[in-house]
Amino acid sequence: MKMTLDTVSWTVTQPLAAGLAGTVVAGDSAQVRSTGAIIGGDLIGLWTSAQLAGFTQVLFPYGHDMSRNIRYTTTAAAPNNQIPLMAHQPMKSQDLMTILQGGSVTAGDVETVHALIAYPELEGGSDKYIDHEELRTRCEELVTINDTITATAASVYSGARALNAVTTTLKANRNYAIIGGQVGIVGGCLTIRGQDTANLRASMPCNPLNPAATINWFTDLAYWKQMPLIPVINAANQANTFIELVQNENLVAVPFSLTLALLTD
Repeated sequence: MKMTLDTVSWTVTQPLAAGLAGTVVAGDSAQVRSTGAIIGGDLIGLWTSAQLAGFTQVLFPYGHDMSRNIRYTTTAAAPNNQIPLMAHQPMKSQDLMTILQGGSVTAGDVETVHALIAYPELEGGSDKYIDHEELRTRCEELVTINDTITATAASVYSGARALNAVTTTLKANRNYAIIGGQVGIVGGCLTIRGQDTANLRASMPCNPLNPAATINWFTDLAYWKQMPLIPVINAANQANTFIELVQNENLVAVPFSLTLALLTD
């Protein structure tokens, strides 16, 4: 089975206590991509970067109901995945996702919501994702990408850093699996985008308070979902593979590290 990851982000400014509708971030679509099948994908990640405690509500027609569906409590500066690892939430092709965010009620405060969706057999998608067993058998050695990213504007994907911006020692033309990573400051989401991801964004929560959840982010998803969800980047594409960030209005720089596994051929 081939899988491709994609990220959808929403932003809300000064969310009301009773909730305010989210606006999809520029370049994203709130519609589930069409794969030619009725069940188009699987919602495997959903998290919120909030500035005060509140709630996030996500509705889509194929979900449980159009009243509350998935609604969870948010904690300030704690973007944690709300989709249980062992559970599946099927997504219907072309379903429209709508977000209601309740939060800070503070003028100028920006809060963001992020969904990570896995697509099988996506037309024009990537075949460069592997499962946890393939990683286990092909892992040759580890290397880390340690860098800092600074968003240039709120509520957009920005601050792009090439994979080789500071680490130029990846072995030529070899494949590297991205296992997960850690961040030093709270943000919305950290994303990876390039030729090997079909120019779609594989992402992880930007949460320094829960490193156990992010250090093995992609491998944990692959293990529990029993899908090939670990992105693989060829070193030949490192200059055109970008790390990006969605951040709130504070635009705080985020130190980060990604753990990569060199794969045997």
